[in-house]
Amino acid sequence: MIAAAALVISWVAPDLVRAQEAQFSPRIDDGRIAYDKYCTPCHGPGGAPGSAVFPDSKQPIDLRTYVQRHGGNFPWDSWFAVVLGVPVNSAHRPVWKRIRTDQSATAEGEVVAHGIVATIADYVISIQAH
Repeated sequence: MIAAAALVISWVAPDLVRAQEAQFSPRIDDGRIAYDKYCTPCHGPGGAPGSAVFPDSKQPIDLRTYVQRHGGNFPWDSWFAVVLGVPVNSAHRPVWKRIRTDQSATAEGEVVAHGIVATIADYVISIQAH
Protein backbone atom coordinates (compact mmCIF):
# COMPACT_ATOMS: atom_id res chain seq x y z
CA MET A 1 0.00 0.00 0.00
CA ILE A 2 2.81 2.44 0.84
CA ALA A 3 4.55 1.59 -2.44
CA ALA A 4 1.36 2.35 -4.35
CA ALA A 5 1.06 5.67 -2.50
CA ALA A 6 4.66 6.52 -3.41
CA LEU A 7 3.91 5.66 -7.03
CA VAL A 8 0.89 7.95 -7.04
CA ILE A 9 2.89 10.75 -5.39
CA SER A 10 5.60 10.52 -8.04
CA TRP A 11 2.91 10.56 -10.71
CA VAL A 12 1.12 13.64 -9.35
CA ALA A 13 3.95 15.73 -7.92
CA PRO A 14 4.85 17.41 -11.26
CA ASP A 15 1.20 18.42 -11.68
CA LEU A 16 0.96 20.08 -8.27
CA VAL A 17 2.61 23.33 -9.29
CA ARG A 18 0.24 23.60 -12.22
CA ALA A 19 -2.72 22.60 -10.01
CA GLN A 20 -1.92 25.41 -7.61
CA GLU A 21 -1.84 27.92 -10.44
CA ALA A 22 -4.87 26.66 -12.35
CA GLN A 23 -8.36 27.87 -11.54
CA PHE A 24 -9.87 24.84 -13.23
CA SER A 25 -8.52 21.59 -14.54
CA PRO A 26 -10.13 18.20 -15.10
CA ARG A 27 -8.05 16.75 -12.23
CA ILE A 28 -9.19 19.45 -9.82
CA ASP A 29 -12.78 19.01 -10.96
CA ASP A 30 -12.46 15.23 -10.47
CA GLY A 31 -11.03 15.96 -7.02
CA ARG A 32 -13.95 18.25 -6.20
CA ILE A 33 -16.42 15.56 -7.20
CA ALA A 34 -14.59 12.96 -5.09
CA TYR A 35 -14.29 15.43 -2.19
CA ASP A 36 -18.03 16.12 -2.35
CA LYS A 37 -18.74 12.38 -2.29
CA TYR A 38 -16.25 11.22 0.33
CA CYS A 39 -15.19 14.23 2.41
CA THR A 40 -18.06 16.71 2.63
CA PRO A 41 -20.04 14.68 5.18
CA CYS A 42 -17.39 15.53 7.79
CA HIS A 43 -15.31 18.41 6.39
CA GLY A 44 -18.01 20.59 4.87
CA PRO A 45 -18.51 21.96 1.37
CA GLY A 46 -15.52 23.62 -0.26
CA GLY A 47 -13.21 22.70 2.61
CA ALA A 48 -15.07 24.92 5.06
CA PRO A 49 -15.38 23.59 8.60
CA GLY A 50 -17.90 20.81 9.07
CA SER A 51 -18.28 18.37 11.93
CA ALA A 52 -14.62 17.21 11.83
CA VAL A 53 -12.50 18.61 14.66
CA PHE A 54 -8.85 18.45 15.68
CA PRO A 55 -8.48 15.70 18.31
CA ASP A 56 -6.46 17.82 20.74
CA SER A 57 -8.23 21.18 20.61
CA LYS A 58 -11.69 20.06 19.40
CA GLN A 59 -11.60 23.08 17.06
CA PRO A 60 -13.26 22.64 13.64
CA ILE A 61 -10.93 21.68 10.78
CA ASP A 62 -10.80 24.18 7.92
CA LEU A 63 -9.19 22.46 4.94
CA ARG A 64 -8.86 25.82 3.18
CA THR A 65 -5.88 26.52 5.47
CA TYR A 66 -4.34 23.03 5.27
CA VAL A 67 -1.22 24.10 3.37
CA GLN A 68 -0.76 27.21 5.54
CA ARG A 69 -0.86 25.03 8.67
CA HIS A 70 1.94 22.95 7.16
CA GLY A 71 4.39 25.76 6.53
CA GLY A 72 3.18 26.58 3.02
CA ASN A 73 3.88 23.13 1.59
CA PHE A 74 1.45 20.36 0.89
CA PRO A 75 2.48 17.50 3.24
CA TRP A 76 2.06 14.49 0.93
CA ASP A 77 3.43 11.98 3.46
CA SER A 78 1.03 12.95 6.22
CA TRP A 79 -1.85 13.44 3.72
CA PHE A 80 -1.62 9.83 2.55
CA ALA A 81 -1.11 8.57 6.10
CA VAL A 82 -4.22 10.37 7.34
CA VAL A 83 -6.43 9.58 4.36
CA LEU A 84 -5.33 5.94 4.13
CA GLY A 85 -6.15 5.44 7.77
CA VAL A 86 -2.73 5.23 9.39
CA PRO A 87 -2.87 4.62 12.30
CA VAL A 88 -5.54 1.98 12.03
CA ASN A 89 -7.88 3.79 14.41
CA SER A 90 -7.91 6.92 12.22
CA ALA A 91 -11.29 8.50 11.57
CA HIS A 92 -10.45 8.34 7.85
CA ARG A 93 -10.13 4.55 7.76
CA PRO A 94 -13.84 3.97 6.92
CA VAL A 95 -13.66 6.58 4.16
CA TRP A 96 -10.56 4.95 2.66
CA LYS A 97 -12.32 1.58 2.83
CA ARG A 98 -15.31 3.07 1.00
CA ILE A 99 -13.10 4.56 -1.73
CA ARG A 100 -11.39 1.17 -2.18
CA THR A 101 -14.70 -0.71 -2.16
CA ASP A 102 -16.15 1.65 -4.75
CA GLN A 103 -13.20 0.84 -7.04
CA SER A 104 -13.01 -2.91 -6.41
CA ALA A 105 -14.97 -3.73 -9.57
CA THR A 106 -11.89 -2.98 -11.68
CA ALA A 107 -8.61 -4.88 -11.85
CA GLU A 108 -6.76 -1.61 -11.25
CA GLY A 109 -9.00 -0.72 -8.29
CA GLU A 110 -6.23 -0.12 -5.75
CA VAL A 111 -4.27 2.17 -8.07
CA VAL A 112 -7.46 4.01 -9.05
CA ALA A 113 -8.36 4.44 -5.37
CA HIS A 114 -4.95 6.01 -4.68
CA GLY A 115 -5.48 8.24 -7.71
CA ILE A 116 -8.79 9.42 -6.27
CA VAL A 117 -7.04 10.37 -3.04
CA ALA A 118 -4.46 12.28 -5.14
CA THR A 119 -7.18 14.19 -7.03
CA ILE A 120 -8.82 15.09 -3.72
CA ALA A 121 -5.44 16.51 -2.67
CA ASP A 122 -5.30 18.53 -5.92
CA TYR A 123 -8.72 19.92 -5.08
CA VAL A 124 -7.70 20.77 -1.50
CA ILE A 125 -4.64 22.56 -2.86
CA SER A 126 -6.87 24.53 -5.23
CA ILE A 127 -9.13 25.83 -2.42
CA GLN A 128 -6.38 27.18 -0.19
CA ALA A 129 -6.89 30.68 1.22
CA HIS A 130 -4.22 33.07 0.00
